[in-house]
Amino acid sequence: MAVTGSIVFLAIFVGCSYALFADQAGLFDWKQDYVGKVKFLHWEQLPSAGKKVLLASEKNVIASVNAHDGSIVWRKIFESDRRGRIDAFLHHGNAVVSVQAGGQFVRSWHAGSGSLNWEKSLTTDSASWASAFLLEREGKRDRIIVTTSSTMHCLKLSDGLEEWRAELPNSDTVNRWFVQGQSDGFVAVGVTAGQRVTVVSVGVEGKVKQPKNVPAPWIALDTSCVIMEDSKHFVCYSAQTSSLQLLSLEAVSVFIPTDLKELGVATSNDSQIEAVVPELGSTIMFRSLENQLVLMSLTSQQAFSVHKVLDKTYTAQVTKHAEKSILLTLAQAGPESLKLTGVDFTAGTEIEDLSQTFPFAHYHGHPTKLYPFVFTKKKDSSNKPACKLIFSSQDYSLHFVQKNKAQWRREESLSYILTVQMVDLPVSENQAKFEDEFGTKEEDIFAMFIKRLKAQFSQLKVFTMGLMDRVMGHTHHYTVSSDAIEEEEPEEEDLVRDDFNLHKIIVVATASGKIYGIRSHTGKIAWQQFVPDLVPFQRYGQLKLLLLVQRTTAHFPHAPQCTVLGVSKQTGNGLLISFNPVTGALLSGRQGQGHDLGFKVVQAEMLAEMDAEFLKGLILIDDHNKPHIYPESSQSVFKALTMQLFFHLMNSETGIMTGYRLTPSASELSLDEIWTLDLQKSQQTITGVYGKRAIDLVHSQGRVLGDRSVLYKYLNPNLVAVVAEGEEILSSSNNKGPSAFFSLYLIDGVTGHIVHHQTHKRSRGPVKVIHSENWVVYTYFNEKYRRNEVGVLELYEGRQQSNSTAFSSFSPPPPPLVMRQAYIFPEPIYAMASTVTEKGITSKNIILALKIGGVLSLPKALLDPRRPVMPTQETMEEGTIPYVPEIPLSTEALVNYNRSIFNVDGVFTSPAGLESTSLVFVHGIDIFYTRVMPSRMFDVLKEDFDYLFIGSVLGVMILVSFITQKLAARKALNRAWK
Repeated sequence: MAVTGSIVFLAIFVGCSYALFADQAGLFDWKQDYVGKVKFLHWEQLPSAGKKVLLASEKNVIASVNAHDGSIVWRKIFESDRRGRIDAFLHHGNAVVSVQAGGQFVRSWHAGSGSLNWEKSLTTDSASWASAFLLEREGKRDRIIVTTSSTMHCLKLSDGLEEWRAELPNSDTVNRWFVQGQSDGFVAVGVTAGQRVTVVSVGVEGKVKQPKNVPAPWIALDTSCVIMEDSKHFVCYSAQTSSLQLLSLEAVSVFIPTDLKELGVATSNDSQIEAVVPELGSTIMFRSLENQLVLMSLTSQQAFSVHKVLDKTYTAQVTKHAEKSILLTLAQAGPESLKLTGVDFTAGTEIEDLSQTFPFAHYHGHPTKLYPFVFTKKKDSSNKPACKLIFSSQDYSLHFVQKNKAQWRREESLSYILTVQMVDLPVSENQAKFEDEFGTKEEDIFAMFIKRLKAQFSQLKVFTMGLMDRVMGHTHHYTVSSDAIEEEEPEEEDLVRDDFNLHKIIVVATASGKIYGIRSHTGKIAWQQFVPDLVPFQRYGQLKLLLLVQRTTAHFPHAPQCTVLGVSKQTGNGLLISFNPVTGALLSGRQGQGHDLGFKVVQAEMLAEMDAEFLKGLILIDDHNKPHIYPESSQSVFKALTMQLFFHLMNSETGIMTGYRLTPSASELSLDEIWTLDLQKSQQTITGVYGKRAIDLVHSQGRVLGDRSVLYKYLNPNLVAVVAEGEEILSSSNNKGPSAFFSLYLIDGVTGHIVHHQTHKRSRGPVKVIHSENWVVYTYFNEKYRRNEVGVLELYEGRQQSNSTAFSSFSPPPPPLVMRQAYIFPEPIYAMASTVTEKGITSKNIILALKIGGVLSLPKALLDPRRPVMPTQETMEEGTIPYVPEIPLSTEALVNYNRSIFNVDGVFTSPAGLESTSLVFVHGIDIFYTRVMPSRMFDVLKEDFDYLFIGSVLGVMILVSFITQKLAARKALNRAWK
């Protein structure tokens, strides 16, 4: 039995292997690496000063980037949760130090190669934030001061050995510490959100003095605070009172407020303390408005005064060069340009050698942070300064500027993709003429004949040119870059559909409010739009944007249209951005702003029917359960519908799922509640509820069994898969604590009928779900056996089909036959999706993004719940694989071969023009695109097909047939004369 099962497994995977030759790597796939929104950045120091930059990001990545072209030299990716959070990032000489997870991990890295020098763990509490700085003693920086939630540590920079530690007070309530060195030790200020601050003095050898507490009910974890350069004052910005709160670290009594309105300093949602300016003494840089900074100095009266207002300035930095304090500012110079200005603080004059103007596109927002590198020009006896500039912008992109020219940029927003759609490119001019060959009713037969001749002549011309290109060895001009994406002006052939509709526009919307159109065949950006007011929804602890294709390219001359639905940052209402997915052009009258709906959106759905302009409208449900139609032109379509529409809303906190009915004939749109389900049971807490509906094209309505009978699929288009995760509170006699569980519900979204329900005890998520056709595949972690498992459900009506043409939830067939099975999977999974083809004929594969970095194409046949433990003659006739608990991991089935992808957020699949091919797009920190053929490429000749040899053989055979025909005729004639 074991031998038989192994042989069958081997046969399955041999048939599903897609190994690549060396020259095929990167031919139909591409991968681009990113780091995320920059959090810390340091220019590499001697001996290669200014040639590389070291950075850490909010995506829990540290990396070294080549300053010449923006490519990644080395990169380290950590866990996406708080275990990988980077609290501090320090650099000195050839060492880089990262402090992560509240001090749970302190690591030293080699700046040149990225290799690990040493690692140390200081705490197990990863909830609080750690702080760290390099300690300078006698002109040397060879010590690191790291402060966790409970202790302060002094570590050697060379090997990480601990010299001393100090136990800090109030460690159970302090969320984070601000620490700075003094002449006789250190001063630490601990923040307890919403309550107080704690001031502690620590001696050089770690001796803690008596702590003092100061009430501060206005302070929060994200309140911008700094310790002044003199180490004697602690200042915070209170957004509630629009004031600077000053605390003397010597007296430690109360916070002294300075009202910014009395100083004439305006405040906004962007207001915060940017940094301390030690070059100017007791001075801070305060962001007043989006394009205004204010330098504020501390007076002897324990108050702040305005030192200098930097109007129309997005970001600024004070640095030193040749004993001079230089203020660098970045401001808008024109609609598509920025200006960097360098000012000598002492003389108050502009430094011409540092000032430069360079292009900056409007779709990047505005600059947010400046990272200058000022150096002395080589072979210049006058010591004139020069500047290399890196700055981050509002859309998370990173820009490098030198000599009045933008050298490169990195589109780091692409590591925050929330939603994806693939849109077909429009047909070419010649292909569009096919529709005109038949003419119109008003044209006569002669005009139609002329159109037919013109169209065929145009086709012949294109074919001839293509043939000449092939004979002359014409090569395509596209190049694929694995590093930063460069934007190109769209060429005519880039925006035309290819023969098999393999080339598409990948439309993505990101968490930063940036929308991209990416060419699927090259990975280049075709267009990009930035909407600063667009922020994602926050539901069930996740960020979400909705991207809908309202009109495709199939309705010429009407332009295609997509719509992104999010939240307005200013009002909190729903925000719609409609645009052409091929060119990226926004609808007129709403350039860069979007359409504020005036209400909060809790549910959205797209109509299946199109209006007179072939546009599918949107039904939006507000927070008062009132429906709205967008755009207005879809009102008539909605009222003309004869069928009722049904919606369901879910509340993750209460576990209540409610169904509503929307009747088109009503004079005023309203929702009627028709059913309610309580998914929350006793002693259980629902922690997550979400649904996924099967919308795939179903080609076959049944499955042929080994005895030649048919097992018909249960195809309910209204079926919704809902997962509820929670914890089961055990009895007091059991000291093991709460037990995790999750429940899977299959619910009819129209009637609220529970078609199937099952609970997995001692199992936890995150649960990943695929709902396609009549089956559901989901993954989870089994806590009892400590392994990852994959569950599968398949629903069948039985040997007889109730209705082969339509399905009605109000007269459904008998309860379906549910077949289920679970398998052991060897690796944890980030995300997964099923392949989709144009007609649904091709076998399904499951695309799994694994935490080992691979993207696996797994045949759905391996996840068949009907796999028998003991094979029979019928199952062998049917071709069902014998049951084995473990799903084998074949490295040859990894579609990304050696291009590892980590911290994946989602997998998206789309059909191509070829029925055998499905397009796959994987996004996370990196983005990856490829094609898969679940049933091999059965509908097109292979690329290595020998046309010359086959054509020669065919020509010879035709010639031989003519010759033999003549010889046979002559032989028959001679025989007749005998």
